[in-house]
Amino acid sequence: AVARVPVHTGDTSLAYVKDAQWVEPPAGLFTRLLADTITAQTPYLVISPRQALAAPGVTLSGDLINFGVDAPSGMAVVTYDAQLIRDGAKSVENRRFEARVPVSPISATTVGPAISQAANQVAAEVAQWVSAH
Repeated sequence: AVARVPVHTGDTSLAYVKDAQWVEPPAGLFTRLLADTITAQTPYLVISPRQALAAPGVTLSGDLINFGVDAPSGMAVVTYDAQLIRDGAKSVENRRFEARVPVSPISATTVGPAISQAANQVAAEVAQWVSAH
């Protein structure tokens, strides 16, 4: 939730990519990417939470767990824990989505494209899951 791009350097260690920062918090970036991907790749229309009060249907929510770089593995990592309630369902489906994309060297010019590629992969997998019947 900070403007800096995180790099996990060990089990409990965290650093940041020099001269790199998000234009807005990662959760907002990923939310828009996910909404755009679902709209483009499924028959569903993504609506705001306020609109959802009046429009029952499929409900997707989740938590963005990772959106950064894992230095020991040299990978950009995006992890999203999703919860899906299908129209008329009596239970919640849970699924974890994760993508890892190589990034080397870890720098302000290389992490953005790698994280973007991982985020797009996760968003496409979520869209496919949402549209599955």
